[in-house]
Amino acid sequence: MIFSTLHAIWFRPALLAAAMALLMTACANTRSPPTDALPGLAPVLDTEFADPFVLPVGGSALVAYATNRTGADGKPVHIQVSTSSDGRHWSVPTEAMPTAPAWARADRPDLWAPETMRIGGQYVLFFSARHATRRRPDGLTLCIGAAVASQPTGPFVPQSEPLTCGGAHGVIDVSPFRDRDRAGHEQLWLLYKTDGNCCGTPTTFVAQHLRADGLALEGAPQTLAGIGNDKPWEGKVVEAPQMLRLHGQLWLFYAGNDYASDAYATGYARCESPAGPCVDAAENPILRSEPGPPALVGPGHQSVFEYAGRSWIAFHGWRPATARQPRYRAMYILPLDWRDGRPVPGH
Repeated sequence: MIFSTLHAIWFRPALLAAAMALLMTACANTRSPPTDALPGLAPVLDTEFADPFVLPVGGSALVAYATNRTGADGKPVHIQVSTSSDGRHWSVPTEAMPTAPAWARADRPDLWAPETMRIGGQYVLFFSARHATRRRPDGLTLCIGAAVASQPTGPFVPQSEPLTCGGAHGVIDVSPFRDRDRAGHEQLWLLYKTDGNCCGTPTTFVAQHLRADGLALEGAPQTLAGIGNDKPWEGKVVEAPQMLRLHGQLWLFYAGNDYASDAYATGYARCESPAGPCVDAAENPILRSEPGPPALVGPGHQSVFEYAGRSWIAFHGWRPATARQPRYRAMYILPLDWRDGRPVPGH
């Protein structure tokens, strides 16, 4: 089975493209899994894999990306990547972007929340990073950048400058979105979060046009009307915006509250356009901590995707500390049902 081969490999850069090609070939010849193929409240990737994003590739393969971490050898992994042929079993995460961007802080670049889109003949990975010199009231600011690769697993090469650093407080949690205008022309958008919670101000989501190649922003940034940390469950921050057009409706999924606590949760809104206005769902949050067993703690930074003929939602949740390591955020995946025109995570 191809997954067994991939799971046994600790990918070396020279093997990444070949391994991904092998995965894609095998997946093309396997049946789609049943809709109950993924487990309930058990993580599908039980290791540090924070802020996950899942990209379906070639119909059956899945590629997941996550925030930086320190590897088993003590060396930094800038952007994590893992692959799967069924959504249940995932390869050991490896490095997707071997070289950090030149504009980022060298010793601790804080490479967070990557998301990837195929644009033209290449893959563009978007991420947040700590700028080497630009400052905000509490220290060095965060900016968003892009990197390119010919394969979804990398190696991604970052651009020499950030896409934007936003305003006085910086920006994080970048998410690309492909849509069409009323004339049927393709439009690329980039959503991101203003990082006002760093300094005691409200957070907002911003939408901005992307150039056709995905490597530069165009036009003025537009704040999404109707969305902000203005509901009790959201606490002092909303983050991780992701926009999709499904079932004839534009949906915005996002997380709210303190990521390090059990109050962290996931909600959604309906939007009239990629720039808003948007209306929060009355039933939010749709994913929240549950006592279990097993317990689900702080489910958030979601990634909604289509696979095997239905919708799924990936997210991270806190796993308890062990004698060998502190607590960590693992990746979960649940089916996402649509009931009466509303998204409902299944268990």
